[in-house]
Amino acid sequence: MSLYQRMQEQLDKKRHDSCFRFLRSSRQTDCYISTDNRQYINLSSNDYLGIGHDKALVRDFIDSSRSESDFYFSSSSSRLLTGSYMCFEEFEQYIGSLYNKKALYFNSGFDANSGVLQALGSADTLILADKKSHASIIDGMALSSGKTLRFKHNDVEHLKALIERYKDEYESIIIVTEALFSMDGDIAPLEKIAALKDVYDNIYIYVDEAHSFFVYGQGLGLCYEKKVLSKIDFVLVTLGKGFGSAGAVLMCSDVCKDYLINTMRPFIFTTALPPVNILYSLFILKKSDIFAKRRDRLAQISTYIRSVIHSKGLNCPSDSHIIPIILGSNDNAIKAASLFEEHGFLAMPVRHPTVPVGQARLRLSLCSFLSDDDIEKLSTLILRL
Repeated sequence: MSLYQRMQEQLDKKRHDSCFRFLRSSRQTDCYISTDNRQYINLSSNDYLGIGHDKALVRDFIDSSRSESDFYFSSSSSRLLTGSYMCFEEFEQYIGSLYNKKALYFNSGFDANSGVLQALGSADTLILADKKSHASIIDGMALSSGKTLRFKHNDVEHLKALIERYKDEYESIIIVTEALFSMDGDIAPLEKIAALKDVYDNIYIYVDEAHSFFVYGQGLGLCYEKKVLSKIDFVLVTLGKGFGSAGAVLMCSDVCKDYLINTMRPFIFTTALPPVNILYSLFILKKSDIFAKRRDRLAQISTYIRSVIHSKGLNCPSDSHIIPIILGSNDNAIKAASLFEEHGFLAMPVRHPTVPVGQARLRLSLCSFLSDDDIEKLSTLILRL
């Protein structure tokens, strides 16, 4: 079988299993998306606070920043060569001071998770990650030279059992979890995980705040909100979701930052993000307080929509603004997505292999810009499922 025949065979199977994916070009403004010559209310974006598509913010940024010396649309180099513009250092110092840690800017959350965990792994290190951790975390573990295991989702007792079993075999044990899980929308038991550091002296904790950063804890995330930040060794925040910009930042110790700069392949061997992106990130970060009402609005509508789903008796494990409606088969999820589209809502079906077989779903990602009328229409539609 030739290379292309093998490709076609796999694509045909995906079509048969209702798993075939394709790209849809679009234009977006606020919480609306135009695609296939029609406008929809967008329930599939990670722009939770509407920052990413807020044109007024963009105009304000351009007016205030166009004279900046780093206002360029290409870095033209890796940061270890000539791509580490002054704006990187300014942003890292500013955000690091908020967390009382050092900060290192990466091109994406995927690059950060996969590269950091690869670099942290060694023969005398055990990495224990939550079963439902993001693919970037799983890839980082696979690339690591250390031993890696996964504990049952949000199950601290199973995590403790694994620590007890291996604590004397490894110099270091790194616990990895998301703060807010991207597919189920549930929150990790951060307080209980952080408390393990009081019991074991070789525990280090790595928390991915991709979907919680800038939404919770006055913008600083769930580790801050749950008052466990001082016990978390590695805090990853991504900037392309609730923050509305681009890239990712790891908060860590001084020695860890130097170590990653010298050992992390996705950092060393990639062209840095354009300086204009970092300037925009700094612009948004310094305005964090003005988004407080958007955070309150998002929390309010999320609580209401979850209550509607539960009143219908549908399966929804969410504690947050990421609200999955678990429908079982791929076909059920696709049919539900079609129903939503007919009524002006774009809610993409999530299927295997993104989620386990039999756990296909609509994943509703709410945005603070949704109006009361939008929310009532959505509620009516959910009750029809």
